[in-house]
Amino acid sequence: MVTIPRTNTQLTLRNLIGDFLLSRQHLRPSTLLFYRTYLHNFEWYAQTNGWPREAGDITRDHIRAFLSYVSTERNRWGYTDISRSSSRYASPATVHHHGRVVKILFNWAEEEEYLERNPTQRLKLGSPGQKEVEPYTDKDVYALLQLCEDDARFHRYIGIRNKAIISLFIATGLRLSELAGIRLSELDPGLKQVRVMGKGAKMRVVPIGGEARKALKHYLEIRPRGGDELWKNADGLELTPRGIQMVVRRLKERAKIEGGGGPHRFRHYFATRYLENGGDLNTLRLLLGHSTLYMVLKYSRYVDIQKALAGHQQFDPLDRLLRGDNRNRGDDGWGWRG
Repeated sequence: MVTIPRTNTQLTLRNLIGDFLLSRQHLRPSTLLFYRTYLHNFEWYAQTNGWPREAGDITRDHIRAFLSYVSTERNRWGYTDISRSSSRYASPATVHHHGRVVKILFNWAEEEEYLERNPTQRLKLGSPGQKEVEPYTDKDVYALLQLCEDDARFHRYIGIRNKAIISLFIATGLRLSELAGIRLSELDPGLKQVRVMGKGAKMRVVPIGGEARKALKHYLEIRPRGGDELWKNADGLELTPRGIQMVVRRLKERAKIEGGGGPHRFRHYFATRYLENGGDLNTLRLLLGHSTLYMVLKYSRYVDIQKALAGHQQFDPLDRLLRGDNRNRGDDGWGWRG
């Protein structure tokens, strides 16, 4: 896309953000929504705090004040609804994402010669931190699958479809957007593999295991005809990512599963169980669609911690001493009995 720099009198922050978003129309809808949401927050803060009208007059100090607001203020963006996530203090990752998007905006503006000076040029962002992995438990997964089977007795289509959805999440570790976007034309004839479009518009092939394949085949036998989209609601219309989120949320509530998160916890479950069962990090990286090992190391760390906790339970020195598990040790506790 060819961009034409505006004159200074036209270059308001709103103009700049609008042109930037137009230049990103080729991105996936979820990525575009990511940019739009964070830049909307940025523009709201600028207007609310009386920033200069011209984008070229915005300074590094303005942006630092914005990031300070994100990190320290509750009830951000003028919302008063206590159910909103913006009513809680922002996580380091949320602050980092706001700063990163603003830097992308001004780096683009400088490259396209919209601005002569980039206020984010030497702006340092804090670490996004590392969010702890919280996979579903085996008990959670069994409960969800059992609910789907129970539902199939009374609402055959819904129960069978939902079991196929949950089974694919568990067996593949797909992201919500990837699973929701599957097309019939991307399934191989034997249902052993599926092509999915991942982040960065990268296509990859993901294998489908036996149990997930069985659940998918069962669903396809009753799926309403027409269209290339895989998932449909009971009326034969395409099931959206939000619709799948709703499916998972309702099943979680009925199964009384605690903890936050939704479909993405299946990805954590797949990754941690894959490593626990002997899978290697690089293969997991390829299956999950990551370009580097950095993102999958968090799963390795989680598995190592679980092993350490289990090891402590088995080898706790005090328990072994007081429960008589130290029979092989010398009376003085030094060395082995000769």
